[in-house]
Amino acid sequence: MLFKGGDYQTGGWKAHWILIVCLLLYTLSYMDRVVLAVVLQPMKLELGLSDTQLGAIQTFFMLSYGVFAIPTAYLVDRWSRKKSIGVMALMLNAFSALTGLAWNFVSVVIPRIFCGAGASGVVTGSIAMITAAYPKARHGRAMGIFNAGIPLGIALGAIIGGVMAARFGWRSPFLLLGSIGLALSLAAFFLKDYRTVKEGVTVSLGGLWQSIVKLLRIPTLRWYYLGYAMMLITSLAQINWMPTYLIRQFDIGTDTAGYLTCGISLVAIIGAPLGGVLSDSWYRKNRKGRLWLPAVSSAMSSLLLAASFLAFSRSFALGLALIFIFGIVNMVAIPALSVISQDVVPVAYKGLSHGVAALCMYALGGAWAPVLVGGISDSLGGGANGLMWAVVIACSGGLLAGICFTMGAKHYIADEDRVKGSVLRTDT
Repeated sequence: MLFKGGDYQTGGWKAHWILIVCLLLYTLSYMDRVVLAVVLQPMKLELGLSDTQLGAIQTFFMLSYGVFAIPTAYLVDRWSRKKSIGVMALMLNAFSALTGLAWNFVSVVIPRIFCGAGASGVVTGSIAMITAAYPKARHGRAMGIFNAGIPLGIALGAIIGGVMAARFGWRSPFLLLGSIGLALSLAAFFLKDYRTVKEGVTVSLGGLWQSIVKLLRIPTLRWYYLGYAMMLITSLAQINWMPTYLIRQFDIGTDTAGYLTCGISLVAIIGAPLGGVLSDSWYRKNRKGRLWLPAVSSAMSSLLLAASFLAFSRSFALGLALIFIFGIVNMVAIPALSVISQDVVPVAYKGLSHGVAALCMYALGGAWAPVLVGGISDSLGGGANGLMWAVVIACSGGLLAGICFTMGAKHYIADEDRVKGSVLRTDT
């Protein structure tokens, strides 16, 4: 369906092209993250790092992602979505390549900080552009395809990182992915953009702080931000420590760990489009379903992850089966969560809404998961057993997320109705 006249057109091949480019950039951003997770063990041995330092490297990345999400989101809303995506993608991939040149703890951390800043702009701009490019009835499906970049990036990053690290050393995959990403980043500058208006009149965003305060006054968003932070504690514990745990528990190489992580993530891809379809379907029956779906998904997936890590110490097959199911169930929540940050805000705040979400979900929860898991693992003696119990403890985050999303559902319909008059105008 296309809206004609002065309104920004939704649907059609231009929307599909926006989705494709953003999906590829999102996939590459997750490949970068997972390559780091896969090479933690050889990096630890070469650079002489502890589990706490390994976790801190990932925590610095995510804190940077959260902190820079606000200014980059503000840039997305005030300047240009496509230019913001392009510039931040260039930053992400340039510093991803530089990660492969590190020689000590600090020289790993600094590039990861800039990678986090770049990734925040790519995701924030992409979500704003994609939800603008498709009609609301198709938001869940579009976000389902876009968020398939998470498991797809994890799968590709795991197998490429694992195989290249085993054959050419842990630095090689960063150099390769950074080079590919720099070339792809240029495509973002040629996407169709929109300009921000409300009911045909240009909106002044005012100061950054006033804009953030306006968003925090929306009840749905407050519970959404907190719930996402809790959910990421569980999700990022799995993403960042799974390959290392497999290497320690089963005494395998990075290539084998990469193959296993790839297989888990490929199965998880099912969850993203499935979640998009379920989100749209539940929304049509009861609009509160947009938040009920991630509430159920986050709680179930946390229990599955804890059970899988406990099972691995006794049965590889049972642990693997449970982690496969975890991957699917965990991804079901993501499309709905991407849509929620956009559906209850005026169009002038679409980018900033996700920026505040990124800051909250990392600064209040997710960013601390890697270093906390590493610290708990060290305190329990390290090795496979210490890491296993550290991840199990982190699974409590998903249960808390389910409570938060359920509370947010109580306000969702009223908050969505308040912004129904907002429209988009094409960028000229």
